[in-house]
Amino acid sequence: MKIEIKRFGLPYDPGKEKRVKNRIAKHIILFLCIFIVIAALLAVGLEILMRNHIVSLAINDTIDSTWIGSLASYWGGIIGGAISGVFAFLGVFFTIRYYKESDEQKEKAAIQPFLLVTVGANKNTASGFELGPKSVGKKATNEIKVTVKNIGNGFAKTLVVHTGFNVGGMAYNKVISVGEAEYLFFMADPDDLAEGLCFGIQYIDAMRNEYIQEYMIIENHGHTDIECGYPGFLEQR
Repeated sequence: MKIEIKRFGLPYDPGKEKRVKNRIAKHIILFLCIFIVIAALLAVGLEILMRNHIVSLAINDTIDSTWIGSLASYWGGIIGGAISGVFAFLGVFFTIRYYKESDEQKEKAAIQPFLLVTVGANKNTASGFELGPKSVGKKATNEIKVTVKNIGNGFAKTLVVHTGFNVGGMAYNKVISVGEAEYLFFMADPDDLAEGLCFGIQYIDAMRNEYIQEYMIIENHGHTDIECGYPGFLEQR
């Protein structure tokens, strides 16, 4: 079962921001390539124009014609300078972009939470959610108690739990410090558990970076297990 993430009632695509950045970079490169072509054509056109009119421009056949002929040959330097300038700009642009993204990744990793969800709870659970397709005549009968433990590098403030049936997720407001745990339960039909059910927990860290972590709960031969996914970055609030 696929979990659909929505924000403010609209579908949310966590990879959209990255695609926008890549599209902007492609547009910049395309613009620079067009600029080089136009500069080259203008330089060549100017050189041809000057050579065609060099006789009428020259006052005599010695000094002035030589000066004008030298001026007409400058187009090579113009094109070379434009190309080298563009490559220098691209080198600086991508270098700055690389180090900026690298620093952002290091900062996020230093405080990034990781919520490990395991079957079983050491105390009574007050919060619960229903998993599995909702259909007429079907009732969730299995109660699965789980432990949500933060084994990451910083605290996590949970926002919602995505079950696949709600628009923006169901409210689950908890602050889970590093090494601490919260407890909740899921209600599911045994037939759905055998096929595997997905859910997700959305949370933010200390720098208001927003993540979603997806899980799959499945039952095999009477044994229930949960597969944990890795935190997926959504945006910074």
